Amino acid sequence: MPRVSSYVRLLAVLLLVLAGVAAAGTTPAQAATQDITVSLYRVVELHCDEGAGEACGNDYYPKFEIDHQGLFDGRDTYCCGHGSDFRTNWVYTATVDTSHNPVDIQMQLWDQDDLTQDGPINWTQSGSADLNLRFDLNTCTFTGGGLTPQQGADLPTLSGESEGSGADSARGYFTITTSSCVALANGADSDGDGLMNTWEVAGRGLDFDGDGTVDLPLGDAQYGAVPYRKDLFVEADYMAADKPQPGALTDVVNAFAKAPVDEYPDPSDPAKKKYRGINLHAAEGESLPDVASIRFRTPGPGALDDFNDLKSGNPVGPCTGFFGTPADRSSPNCANILQAKRQVYRYMIFGNSFVENPSSSGSSEWDPAGPPRGGNDFIVTLGSWAPTSFSNLGGRKNAETATFMHELGHTLSLGHGGDDATNCKPNYLSVMNYPLQFAGRDPSRPLDYSSTAKGTALGTTPATALNEAGLDENNGVYGTPSDPARNIIYGIGGKLTVAPATNGPTDWNGTNGNTEAGVTADINRITSITACTATSPGESLRGYDDWANIQYNPRLNATFFADGARPDLPPELTEETVLAMFQKADLAITKSADRPDAVGGDTVRYTTDVTDLGPGTATNIRVTDTLPDGTTQQRSLPDLNNGAVTTVTPGFTYPVPCDTTDGTVLTNRVTVTGTDTDGVPDPYTDDNTAQATTTVHAPVLTVDKSATATVNAGQAITYTITYANTGSGDASGVTVTDTLPAGVYYSQELDLGTGPRPSSVTLNGDGTRTLVWNVGTVLATSGEQRIVFTARPTLLALAGTTYTDTVSVTYGNAGGACSFAPVTDSASTTITVVPPTRDPLSQGFWKNHQELWTAEFLARIQATDQRYDTDRNGALSISEAAAGFSNSNAPKSVLGRQLLAVYFNLASRRINAGTVIRSRTSQSLGLGSVRDAVIFAQDTLVLPVNSSTSPRYSSIIDVLTDINANRIAVYGENPASRSHD
Repeated sequence: MPRVSSYVRLLAVLLLVLAGVAAAGTTPAQAATQDITVSLYRVVELHCDEGAGEACGNDYYPKFEIDHQGLFDGRDTYCCGHGSDFRTNWVYTATVDTSHNPVDIQMQLWDQDDLTQDGPINWTQSGSADLNLRFDLNTCTFTGGGLTPQQGADLPTLSGESEGSGADSARGYFTITTSSCVALANGADSDGDGLMNTWEVAGRGLDFDGDGTVDLPLGDAQYGAVPYRKDLFVEADYMAADKPQPGALTDVVNAFAKAPVDEYPDPSDPAKKKYRGINLHAAEGESLPDVASIRFRTPGPGALDDFNDLKSGNPVGPCTGFFGTPADRSSPNCANILQAKRQVYRYMIFGNSFVENPSSSGSSEWDPAGPPRGGNDFIVTLGSWAPTSFSNLGGRKNAETATFMHELGHTLSLGHGGDDATNCKPNYLSVMNYPLQFAGRDPSRPLDYSSTAKGTALGTTPATALNEAGLDENNGVYGTPSDPARNIIYGIGGKLTVAPATNGPTDWNGTNGNTEAGVTADINRITSITACTATSPGESLRGYDDWANIQYNPRLNATFFADGARPDLPPELTEETVLAMFQKADLAITKSADRPDAVGGDTVRYTTDVTDLGPGTATNIRVTDTLPDGTTQQRSLPDLNNGAVTTVTPGFTYPVPCDTTDGTVLTNRVTVTGTDTDGVPDPYTDDNTAQATTTVHAPVLTVDKSATATVNAGQAITYTITYANTGSGDASGVTVTDTLPAGVYYSQELDLGTGPRPSSVTLNGDGTRTLVWNVGTVLATSGEQRIVFTARPTLLALAGTTYTDTVSVTYGNAGGACSFAPVTDSASTTITVVPPTRDPLSQGFWKNHQELWTAEFLARIQATDQRYDTDRNGALSISEAAAGFSNSNAPKSVLGRQLLAVYFNLASRRINAGTVIRSRTSQSLGLGSVRDAVIFAQDTLVLPVNSSTSPRYSSIIDVLTDINANRIAVYGENPASRSHD
């Protein structure tokens, strides 16, 4: 056999002292002599080559030498261990002089052959057949094989491992102990896995009650723990219908075995690194009673309806429940055995579903308020999931494997974002991250936590985090490219996107290529994943080194270790979310209107297109359109293949009501729903809605009316009508209608205003006059328009009389489809008087002094009485006034002349309408003022002259004659119900 040399694999790290197990912590007292015991307790055959004629199937035996006392040949004593992996009882003890410290120890592994001479087995990698070690009696550590001291070498390791290579090679497991070293090792955890070294040494173990009897021999073959490599223990029980698939747990065990923890140099190439990995002891436990929906977060009212009932029993006893094995629970020492296991084991159940979240993949103890965050219990509840869900995940085994490792990760302190609960970080490449829990969306995703060593803890510090407020697409994830190459999963506009994990270009926003700088994007928002649907812009997303930060010790979180209620646990992936993540049809909808602007009476027509963005066929497509008035219409569409576009027919229309307020934005909203061929709804709803808007333009007319506040009787009142279209739409059929009150006269001949003149003037039966301006179209941009005209109150108006004028504007919209309620305004004028000169003149005087007939006097008279306007042109001319003073003696003519003279006296302010008159005749007629007399005269003139009316004519002629002669006016009096003059 070739000559080989020895190689020792040593490990060590830190940890905690188990409650009830005392730590030594001091250098053992030195004695003149001390016993050293070497135990080679396990041999694993790696390669077998017995040589010609020998059957393979090695028979092994050891040789020992301690402190150069001579090589002990164990052939006769220990021969022969046999098999590819076997446990032995090869123990050799020697008494040494403590002054020889450190003590040299040599071990050899030999093969007993039948046809040829026995030879040494290659069980080291250093070029020697001998495993040469030096053991320090003070620190209880050993070195050898040419290796430099490893991390933790100053802690009492006690155990080691040596591995060879070549044609006939094996691996050996050994311990080196003294009595004082065992005591020291009780308080040491060299590999930092939360288990004391002594617990993990073969032949030793955890003595929970301290009675000298080992209750849990973790270092023995049954458990296989070693103090130089991290060990994790999980008891995985299951409900009968939910037994894990063959190989599901093995895959997780293998993933932990490749964990990048406890780095050491490669002896064959010191520039390289090797990692010892983690021994995950997780195998199927026992079958439990089926509970269709188990409680995990809270205790239940029943005897077997919650996790704690199954784990510890209900009522709880020292040996009740299903934690531990049936043999553990039936042992007379069951209480100590189970308590010892509780210090070491995490417990989980494969089940159907759990009450608090029936479709969830599982749940686990994780404390958001930590550290410590991790716990010791978890469940995997995939039993109720449909075959379609497992198909998307590559089968039920893969789903169970991934979920087991994810939920176990929570008990190891890992959150959905590593050291936090921020989910869907693109730079957190871990099965703890929802998009990567399962490999379906990234088939290249390994079953792994994140690690700096593997380049999957991308952006682990704030300086290298992904800043959503300023992403540089040229630098991608800012991290070291992973080994092997990996993908990142992130959201673009809420849609799940897969891209290479690289320092190279990464399109974070889905627009303008992948070379932008300063991009703002919510990259951990993925609407198909329930936990990632909320908008969270501007976050700083850090990666995390999971493997370097595992909480191995299940006892740290006192609340979880006590197995009580489990509030505030993180939510987990549900079946609905998983189906949404793998949904195969992505619908998008667009909407447009045929007109961006409209007026009342128009009909807006909408075009609606639906697209399937794939990758599969969309079915069960339903479009719901909400019109601007809130009413809805629905259409069902045929299936759409990937990339297909269809226009909704018949289209949607909306008639614009006439009463729609100007500037109203009519919004038509549309929503599309659908599923893929598996019946899974489209989860990417951001583009499942669309809208189109149309702005309504309507005319909005305003009107303002003003009038001269006060005038004397007969004096012109100036009216101003101001109207405008303040809307954004043109007005059509605009008509301005002004109604003058009875007693106010208008004619275009007497109009002193700037216009425009009315289109028509109508005298109404009640004495009012209607002036109409047919304006027509008033554009939205026309600004204010004015109509200025004058009208005159009658000379008979008494002081204090108020005349109110009203204007109304009617109009329609452009095109005339709609008419609107008129807008109105009014203005008032109050009559004032000036003191009369008290010198009225006779009708003869006025007849003969036309030079005193001013145009103003004639206009005032016209406003009072239009009978003298014989040509009906709306103005009293001099000739018409002269005709009014005709020389006829007929009663009507005589009365007309006297009445005209009164008008001239009123117009010239010689008397007022309210001037009191008093005579026997006026009193007999019931006339108390000039106004009364004029009205009585006007009424008389419409009567025919005959025997019955002649006295009336005669009497009123006398009264008017007396007024004009200034014989009956009583100035200064103010009779009741009359204004003074």
